[in-house]
Amino acid sequence: MAGVVMLTVRASDADSLVTRLFRKSGAPPSHANVVARHLVESSQLGVHSHGLIRVPQYVHEIRSGHLDPRAKPRRLGRHGAVSWVSGNSGFGQVGAIYSALAATASARRYGVGLVIAKNLGHTGRLGAYAELVANERCVAVLFGNGPPSSHLVAPFGGIDGRLATNPIAFAIPNGPTPVVADFSTSAMPEGKLRVARNVGGRLPPGVLQDPFGNATDDPGVLYGKPRGTLLPLGGPTFGHKGYALAILVEAMSTLLAGDETDDRSRVRANLAILAIATGGGFEQAAEGMARYLRSARPADPQRPVLVPGDPERLAREHSLVSVDRRAWNEIGSLARELHVDVPVPVDE
Repeated sequence: MAGVVMLTVRASDADSLVTRLFRKSGAPPSHANVVARHLVESSQLGVHSHGLIRVPQYVHEIRSGHLDPRAKPRRLGRHGAVSWVSGNSGFGQVGAIYSALAATASARRYGVGLVIAKNLGHTGRLGAYAELVANERCVAVLFGNGPPSSHLVAPFGGIDGRLATNPIAFAIPNGPTPVVADFSTSAMPEGKLRVARNVGGRLPPGVLQDPFGNATDDPGVLYGKPRGTLLPLGGPTFGHKGYALAILVEAMSTLLAGDETDDRSRVRANLAILAIATGGGFEQAAEGMARYLRSARPADPQRPVLVPGDPERLAREHSLVSVDRRAWNEIGSLARELHVDVPVPVDE
């Protein structure tokens, strides 16, 4: 099976393995459980860019002192419905959940809540926190960014990296199945290029350019020296739209946090979470909207029309997760160093 580039692992086995790795790396049980569940679920949903591939990154960041696995977030200040939070250099998932719950608490009190969090580790899949807010019967809009070291995205018409992938997520309460969307404002999330590099894949047109501004389909160019840059969402023709959205993310999550976009001393992620309380009848109207959208005739009869969040909801029914062989081997090496047993993939 040496030629297989993707392996299949039981989700429960992966969850147990990752939890033990983080525990051995110094994380308390509550933090280790939260982060492991987030990463495994991301892989389970097919969002490999924010799944198990991130485990080695987090362990290395703990070892280098960049990430404090024990840190707890704290509120820095508050003005009415707006709060500022520090993740204290801890796991981004822990700080993001704290911030999401704080935003919904403000929304219940004021009708709207905005939390701007800074000094977070990699936050992972923003859709998870948007869904958390929606489950509290609030509309959620999230804006996430990274420090200058992660500025891998060129402005529209430019060559040099000046922005992170600056994702936006939103969720709309819709009964038991909220509408959830989560997307980068770059042509492709960085993690997907990492996966493509690991499996020897190529990129579609309009995603990446080399250090001289020439189009390329080689994901390794993003990790070279000098490195290439991602294009904004929309590529070379319509990238002005993704670029504009990325600037909005900067305003919401960097500038409102009191930070500056080009401040090289900033080394961690920021996140803004907006929660808007809904009133009676909202969820029924949202369900009606979703039914109406799904009722459109499909262009392909074998592929019914969906709304954002439907593919992930269906994927949650699976008990297996996929991971690329390179990432799994890196996880295995860390596990052996930490004397943690590695489960055998089901396809080996």
